[in-house]
Amino acid sequence: MRPVLRDAVRSAARESFERPELPVKVERATTALEEQLERETRKYERQMGVYPNQTTELNALVRLYTHILQIISRATDITPELEDIIYAVNQTRLSLIQLPKLVGVGELYREDRDQELIPDTFYDYVTTYLVKPYLIDPSGQIVPANVQKAGRQLVVKMTTYAYRDWDAYLTHEYDEQHIVKNRRGLTNDAYYQQLEAVELKYADKVYSKVLADVYQAFKRILIPAYTKQFEIMTTPLSPILRKAPQVKQQLDQIIRQAFHVDAAGVEHVMDNQIQAIKNKYQFYRENFT
Repeated sequence: MRPVLRDAVRSAARESFERPELPVKVERATTALEEQLERETRKYERQMGVYPNQTTELNALVRLYTHILQIISRATDITPELEDIIYAVNQTRLSLIQLPKLVGVGELYREDRDQELIPDTFYDYVTTYLVKPYLIDPSGQIVPANVQKAGRQLVVKMTTYAYRDWDAYLTHEYDEQHIVKNRRGLTNDAYYQQLEAVELKYADKVYSKVLADVYQAFKRILIPAYTKQFEIMTTPLSPILRKAPQVKQQLDQIIRQAFHVDAAGVEHVMDNQIQAIKNKYQFYRENFT
């Protein structure tokens, strides 16, 4: 979420309490609200409609968007960026209101349910390719019973990256670096060790760029030759590949190159990133301590 929108969600979370609460409780409520907004909105976008049992949930979601819109609109200085955000939030709200009715029963949001990759979409396709070397039976299906522990961990990691708010993640890294830089009484060696630990902790931010680059490369191949649009969370790939099976080789080659996949099919995105961080701080320790 963009900072302005995140602040509005935080205000909505704070206002949900009947009396002032501890900041930590407000932050927890904010995080829960952000996740609910994102997951419910994507669900209805994917469904392209609303089932009868989801009406109450959808109405609550629309009210939440309306509340957020009101909070953002309170600003005294309406900048062009703020206008864009207000427009985007309102368009999302209107799209939800105008969803067509569906027949049947739909899934309801559960806070305790882990997020999963949406089958046949971009992240699922990439993860399915990367998990192949971890299959117990290479000719079998990619189901939990047929995936080694390392492969299951890879799926969890890719699911995390699919739904991670990378802007917030980088903000957390900056905050931790700021704490170290303002810590008193550290020797140079301890200072560099602590900064290195923070960078290594957040080294997987490299996946943000890799996934974005792969997605853009997919779009360049698929649009407009094979599809009018290719949305990262909603567009199914199988209909495209059934019509043009030769495209699969191109997509797989993009994944191999971007993720530095070796001959055994294992990706090595983090290798260079981690080594670069270690080399940097080794240089600092050798020359500035």
